[in-house]
Amino acid sequence: MKAIASISGIFCCIMAISCSNLDLSPLDEASTGNWFRTEEQFDMNLNALLQHQYWPQERNEWTSSNQCELDALTDDFTNRSTLISFTNGNLNGTNAVVRQMWDVTYNGINRCNRIITELKELGEEAIGKDAYNRIMGNARFYRACFYSRLLMHFGDVVVVDEDIDVETEEGRNAAYLLERQDRWKVLEDVLDEFDAVVSLLPVSYSGSEVARATQGAAYGMKARTALYFASIRKWDTSGLANAAEAERLFGEAATAAKNCMDLNAYTLHPDFEELFLQSTKNSPEGIFVIPRSKILSGDNKYQYLGGQSCTAKLSRLSGASTCTTVCPSWDLLCCFLCTDGLPIDESPLYDPHEPFANRDPRLAYTIVEFGTKHLGVEYNPHFEKTTVYSDREGKEVTNNDSRSYLIEGTSNNYASYNGLVLHKGIDEDWLSPFEVEPDKKILRYADVLLMYAEAKIELDDIDQSVCDAINDVRARAYGVDRSSDEYPEVTISDQATMRTIVRTERRMELAFENLRYLDLYRWRIAGKVMNFSNYGLPRKDETLQRTYLDNNMWFMGAVPQIDENGCPDFSVAPAKGEPTFFTNYAVVLSTRVFDESKHYLWPIPTTTLDVMPNIEPNPGY
Repeated sequence: MKAIASISGIFCCIMAISCSNLDLSPLDEASTGNWFRTEEQFDMNLNALLQHQYWPQERNEWTSSNQCELDALTDDFTNRSTLISFTNGNLNGTNAVVRQMWDVTYNGINRCNRIITELKELGEEAIGKDAYNRIMGNARFYRACFYSRLLMHFGDVVVVDEDIDVETEEGRNAAYLLERQDRWKVLEDVLDEFDAVVSLLPVSYSGSEVARATQGAAYGMKARTALYFASIRKWDTSGLANAAEAERLFGEAATAAKNCMDLNAYTLHPDFEELFLQSTKNSPEGIFVIPRSKILSGDNKYQYLGGQSCTAKLSRLSGASTCTTVCPSWDLLCCFLCTDGLPIDESPLYDPHEPFANRDPRLAYTIVEFGTKHLGVEYNPHFEKTTVYSDREGKEVTNNDSRSYLIEGTSNNYASYNGLVLHKGIDEDWLSPFEVEPDKKILRYADVLLMYAEAKIELDDIDQSVCDAINDVRARAYGVDRSSDEYPEVTISDQATMRTIVRTERRMELAFENLRYLDLYRWRIAGKVMNFSNYGLPRKDETLQRTYLDNNMWFMGAVPQIDENGCPDFSVAPAKGEPTFFTNYAVVLSTRVFDESKHYLWPIPTTTLDVMPNIEPNPGY
């Protein structure tokens, strides 16, 4: 992989000089040449690359000040009436998440390159061919993943040749003058690298081995990367579209996904809800999964979920001191299909007053269904439900999960502003002391199936294998096999219809897995959906809430239109119900801002621009 053979230590040194907070030593301190002499020492360095801060998604995986989770960048998410700089139009190069994503990714590339350089110097004969290939394959795989991430977030990237000697003043001065390389050229090197490492990696690891990169992971991450940029080549309107390149890259994505499927190494977990619990380990669906462990964390908070990374997702009656700030949006609630396979604006089964009835089972697995037990307490945000039964206390308790005016005091002021609470992956293991360790799923088999289907759809090569891939995922949600007639089976249809189906399926299947923002960016629909408002229920006020209830507006008094991307369109007249519901009854909690002229790329960190004069900022920043 000539063009991205290495990103030398000088680049991380540059960022360190510019006040970037880089920890260049892994926890085991295996960072010097003396630590690159045995297979065990190389493995310790590989293990350092599986620390969670190298794959940041959750709030506590960025910096000590929490920051955000990647779902917060999307239309699936609300945080009361608060927006972040990614969603309020104020994103710039000083943003801590932007800087940390840039820094930690180049830090990871630097570590990969050190492993690769030292391994070549040591030679295959010193540790044996099998160990040599496995270590080399893992380091090159992680590096390809890191470059893929940079390309997706920042566009053109900085690439440094191996011949720059960072130990000399001349080498350091040369590094300061580096420029960014064209994303499309680097993309080809990344895709080639994923292909190249397949022969170096195992299909699987034994139960006693650390589960690192595999052939399936290489195929799957190549599919994700190719599909991302194929979509941009097809849907971009700023000058990046290229029909021939789009078709070629969709073909690469389809082939890579199919190669992963043909390994026969993965199956869908039989129970969708169970898959995301912290008690579920080593699922046959996991392709690239990083385990969390508090016991083995060495008191490093990045290695498990704790604090607000955990409690922010919980309801008021969970007992957490800070909670209900990470909530599913009404947009997400409305996207789930009905059990007849139709969207809510077309299905006769949908009742907006009972939004969970007759819906795809993944809705109730993702968002807590009203009137059901959650964390040992009935969850019900209805304004007239002032008490609920708590199994934990064995009695009726004040319903602080409802912002009802009927409850005196302030105990319920911060109940979910839109009435929705996250359910996916959360069970009573999340309660006090509010420290949990679910596996981090970077890539799972359902995603590969849907990527395969999407790539084939965009190639207009729609055959039974496309329907089978989608139906496998959908049938699992219903707890049945694809051959069953107990779920809404997908059958071959025209390209536009199939596109809507697979986009909707991805949103239902992958909600709150920190992938939605990549779909919004690559499909180039963020400019539409991210400029909508976040809606919620009336605040704690008797007049407002009584009007809402007395006029039969609970839970929603209208059915929004669902567009060709499977998204509710609140900007047009509702498909059914009260025409003024979203203007006169529902409360606008906040209004998202997305500038298509610049926000499809993140800004280059200011700390980097300050010290590297030939690094140009991204357009609009």
